[in-house]
Amino acid sequence: MLLNSLKAGTIAATFALAGALAPVQADTIRIGTVDGEGNLLDNVYWAYTEVFDSILKAQTGGEYELQVFPNGQLGDLESMLEQVARGSLQIVAGISAGHLQAYTDIAAVLEMPYVFPSTAVAREVMDGKFGKDLSDRIAEETGVRIISYLPSAFRNFSSSTKLIKSPEDMAGMKMRTQQIPIHVAMVEALGANPTPIAWSELYSALQTGVVDGQENAPYTMLMANLQEVQKFYTLDHHLLNMPIVAMNEDYYQSLPDGVKATIDEAAGEAAFALLGIVKAKESQDLAVIEDAGVEIYQPSPEEFQMFVDKVQAPVETILADIVGQDLIDELKAAVADAQAE
Repeated sequence: MLLNSLKAGTIAATFALAGALAPVQADTIRIGTVDGEGNLLDNVYWAYTEVFDSILKAQTGGEYELQVFPNGQLGDLESMLEQVARGSLQIVAGISAGHLQAYTDIAAVLEMPYVFPSTAVAREVMDGKFGKDLSDRIAEETGVRIISYLPSAFRNFSSSTKLIKSPEDMAGMKMRTQQIPIHVAMVEALGANPTPIAWSELYSALQTGVVDGQENAPYTMLMANLQEVQKFYTLDHHLLNMPIVAMNEDYYQSLPDGVKATIDEAAGEAAFALLGIVKAKESQDLAVIEDAGVEIYQPSPEEFQMFVDKVQAPVETILADIVGQDLIDELKAAVADAQAE
């Protein structure tokens, strides 16, 4: 009996020790993107998730880790944002202010044209008090918290019919836009005819002349090979591409304070990595576009101001009805403060 008792005690102790030494099962945070995987330079959201996961695991001692679903495995961006809002997915990366506007109008303030003079100023504004306050307001109204703003590159007008040097050159042109009221109003203010067309149909629409032109950042043009069906590209910088990474607010608030701080840090460092890649590649992207036979035009300061004068006042009036003049004034003040530093 004594021997059996000793054996039982040894076995129990062995299992207890094994349990103590077994690795703790990590809490998994799921993130969805429509970007590819593997190549950090070609798939910038892969760079984002790699940096995020590395910091998350290191700072939490492996208690938390990121599970990445690239290539639209969980659906398109609209679907994944809905999943985050419901809480069935923790994070979606790459949505736009237009996507968030379906949940709250105040997100539309990020679509204001010609408000940011540079990506550096935009990063300072969105990483500062204005961006944090906006994230809090959106989280309160929608249940979705912005954890990264990604002011990556400016959108510009391209054309297959003529070089655009001034708003007058756009008169009567059929210009593809997204189905976003501010984008439509901007194109109308410049004298062109806004024509909403799905991203998946844009190449063929340009190729067949359904539309004369479109507006996107250099890296976005290359994603769809639009340089093959456009002849002119004008660097008017009318809108800043600002993709967003968003997290379910209830999940975020359920985390211990230390883990929330780690999430914030990981999101910041991951954004820094992604934006660095986009910026480093910008001149190379423009060279690829030019090598494809596209004429690239840089407006003079006087020409640039003509675009601003045509667009800002009418669009701001429309935007004020959507988000309120106070929020627009807050954004302008934040931009002015960032420029002054």
